[in-house]
Amino acid sequence: MTPGYASLRELLAEAGYTFVEPPIVHPASVFVELLGEDLRRRLLLTSGADGVELALRPDYTIPVCLHHLAAGPAKRRADYAYLGPVFRIRAAGPSEFHQAGIESLGRTDRTAADADVLKLAFEAAALLGVSRPRVRVGDSALFAAALDALSLNAPWQRRLERTFGDTKRLKALIKRANGDRQAPSPPAEPASKARVRRRVAELFAATGLGTVGGRLPDEIAERYVEKQVIAGGIGARAATALAAFLDIAGTPAKAADELRALARSEKLDIATAIGRFEKRVEAFATHGIDVDRLMFAADFGRRLDYYTGFVFEFHAARGTEPLIGGGRYDRMMGLIARSRGGEGESVPAVGFAIWLDRVPQA
Repeated sequence: MTPGYASLRELLAEAGYTFVEPPIVHPASVFVELLGEDLRRRLLLTSGADGVELALRPDYTIPVCLHHLAAGPAKRRADYAYLGPVFRIRAAGPSEFHQAGIESLGRTDRTAADADVLKLAFEAAALLGVSRPRVRVGDSALFAAALDALSLNAPWQRRLERTFGDTKRLKALIKRANGDRQAPSPPAEPASKARVRRRVAELFAATGLGTVGGRLPDEIAERYVEKQVIAGGIGARAATALAAFLDIAGTPAKAADELRALARSEKLDIATAIGRFEKRVEAFATHGIDVDRLMFAADFGRRLDYYTGFVFEFHAARGTEPLIGGGRYDRMMGLIARSRGGEGESVPAVGFAIWLDRVPQA
């Protein structure tokens, strides 16, 4: 182990994090279900003796959460650290590389926890020789609040939420959702699910079919109605407001002012989300973080369903790949539980990962 790694272990341990080393091999389904089918092409896969598809861990977060769930109640407070190999096919670089990081689970003082984690990320960066990193921050909770305030229908809200974090695709989707029209006419009233289901059931009865493509009448009706709603778009007001929201960027103070101005001009009820954002920034300052060095981008997020709010990335002065990345992921435990047939409780969780192969000084 290099001296840099030893010093990093010491830093994380002194901050109160207990090192764990979860198994390297897990059922591939746990990663695909939580991270999406797009991840499958980047997994290193094999099969067990029983034919179950297995994968080498592509990161530590999910294995650490599985370790936590196996050791006791999900909502208990626990702080974990890790440093070891992960395996993922990448566009550039080896498929096996070292990753270090932390996961803080069960802390209900979310604002203070976010500040503690960001401060520790700065300390880790300095230890690894990155003295003045470029730090980008975002908040997916602000985007979710904007969607709620616009009262979008459920299919469009889900689609936009899933695309958040991929700015190019998201902006194209919003433009397409408005039909590229200056003044879109309201869509016709969509057929009700009950009426569509009755019609589908009648067709099934007439043809003797039990399913079509493995789908039951309810599923076909729901999909048909959803397609009608999607075809109707989101309207000019929502498209304009979301486009303006995604363009907000700058220091946290500047961003907060622009968010409030947007809320006034578009009559968006997002004051609570902005207030949480500002309290978090205050906590950063209280922890000794120079908040003017943070660059907020309203369109910055992570394309993973379990992230719920604050996210961040550290970059070297020159370079495009993040050295450190993390944020809040309160949905993770619930998604894991539901994938196993459980109730899926939300558990406060925040952490970060360090891509050590991108930090030569380590």
